[in-house]
Amino acid sequence: MSESASLNEERSIPEWLRRIQLDWALSIDQLCAILRVDPPLLEAWIVPNETNRAFSGTIPPGLDSAVPLISIYRRLTQMHPETEDQVKWLFTAHTDFGGAKPIDVAASSLENLYWVGYFLDSAQLKK
Repeated sequence: MSESASLNEERSIPEWLRRIQLDWALSIDQLCAILRVDPPLLEAWIVPNETNRAFSGTIPPGLDSAVPLISIYRRLTQMHPETEDQVKWLFTAHTDFGGAKPIDVAASSLENLYWVGYFLDSAQLKK
């Protein structure tokens, strides 16, 4: 299990985003595409500083889409404790997504970001 798999650990949204970026080896551009934010905004939030510490218990302005992404990360970590397995699931085409990769589906629209999370929730309920 990756060290990031401590799902009960309290983290701020910027800390979660940094953890997701590192664990899934996402570039800033990839993370920005999923979150639908500009790189300067995201970079300002994921680099620890006094401003983003002030938002530790809230959603930072412009990062509303972080909530479904963090949810996806947490579900995938529960389903696939090894980081490599999470990345494999994200970057492999699936018939459930019309042959697309879940990471591409999640990045295609905010609705699809939520849909990937819903799909993972449903998969957990079936277990």
